[in-house]
Amino acid sequence: MAASVLIIDDNIKLCKSLAQNFDQLGYRSHYAENSAKAFDILSQHPVGVVLLDIVLGKEDGVDVLERLLSRNSKLPVIMITGYGSIETAVKSVKLGAFDYVQKPLDFNNILKIVENALRVANLKSENQRLKNRIVALTDRIITHSRKMIDVCNKAKRLAETDIPILIIGENGTGKELLANFIHNNSKRSAYQISSINCAAFPETLLDNELFGHEKGAYTGADAAFIGIFEKADGGTLHLDEIGDMAPSTQAKILRTLQNNEIRRIGGNKSITIDVRFIASTNKDILGLIAQGRFREDLYYRINAATLHIPPLKERMDDIPVLVNHFLSSFSNNNSKMVKRVSDDVLQRFSQYHWPGNIRELKNTINYAATMATSGDIRMEDLPAAFIDMQKEKSEYNIMEETEKMLIIKMLKQSDYNKRKAARLLEISRKTLYNKLKKYGISLTGTG
Repeated sequence: MAASVLIIDDNIKLCKSLAQNFDQLGYRSHYAENSAKAFDILSQHPVGVVLLDIVLGKEDGVDVLERLLSRNSKLPVIMITGYGSIETAVKSVKLGAFDYVQKPLDFNNILKIVENALRVANLKSENQRLKNRIVALTDRIITHSRKMIDVCNKAKRLAETDIPILIIGENGTGKELLANFIHNNSKRSAYQISSINCAAFPETLLDNELFGHEKGAYTGADAAFIGIFEKADGGTLHLDEIGDMAPSTQAKILRTLQNNEIRRIGGNKSITIDVRFIASTNKDILGLIAQGRFREDLYYRINAATLHIPPLKERMDDIPVLVNHFLSSFSNNNSKMVKRVSDDVLQRFSQYHWPGNIRELKNTINYAATMATSGDIRMEDLPAAFIDMQKEKSEYNIMEETEKMLIIKMLKQSDYNKRKAARLLEISRKTLYNKLKKYGISLTGTG
């Protein structure tokens, strides 16, 4: 995105002249003759540097400087001063202005100071982003599963490129975590990854969240709003649950991917963006295409590379290591120390089908750790679903044992004639054979 300059001076002729010079060099320039208009512009547009006249009509430029810096302390402001205001200009620098320029203005000199201000601001912003990313970069995907390790290896190779990626997996498998993993291993990792759940917004609100709007775009749009595409400029955008997106929004996403630009709602200017695109879904996209609910051309745009995350039921060997990880996280975030889960709890976990996947396992551990009265999680600490599971299993075992004893009784009564036994049991011979095999019943007679 081109650098943006805001010129604040009550001399409109000077403002237009400076704006024209900046525009010719590829800058996006704005100007205002007073602070009210200046702050209105700042609320609607991203601004990289400000040129501010110390004598702003009836206003005191120093007061305006302080208001600007209280709004955004990192915004570089360059003061424009006349010969008799040098002392005030120096005072402005002490208050936080980046530098000052003297009238009569030399545009080449102004340009050098503006470029320097933008360079310093970018360095400070980059350093802050790096500091903010230290914790995020330590996020890890916890796995011992061969399938998941293969997915991570592929993701790491793809992270080195900028091609769009489609992540497919059930709810709770870690699609957002994998998107973060890709971003953290990419050249864009100094920036925050921007993420939005497409299923969380109705169509009209999703368009607004994605592309933003201009002031007055619709009733209630009292100020401009920057959408997530603009916020993600330079970094990565993760569109979660893209399969829930309306076809009209899909068309706009397709144009954005093709042209690397967006247009705010109510706007008449295209804004160039530089974004790495990751989409994810728990839906069958090909099935949605067949139903006319997903654009085929968008699908082929976003699936340049596809990563399938296996559900937890296909990576049960991950359960012990995930349990330890969640227990450690729980203990670090709470005063309560829970060290382990009992062996019978681990066995129960291995028998469960985990429809909510890793998210369900994490919630289960957090609940059980909260309920635990000792340093261990025991069966009685588990949520009701696991207790009911044991009851159902016990009832099922009783039913099986009852059925087995009945079959043996009917076999004995029919002298082990399978045809007669099946008739007495009121089942087919094929069903009887299957049950004999299931219960390991051996025959001493023939039939």
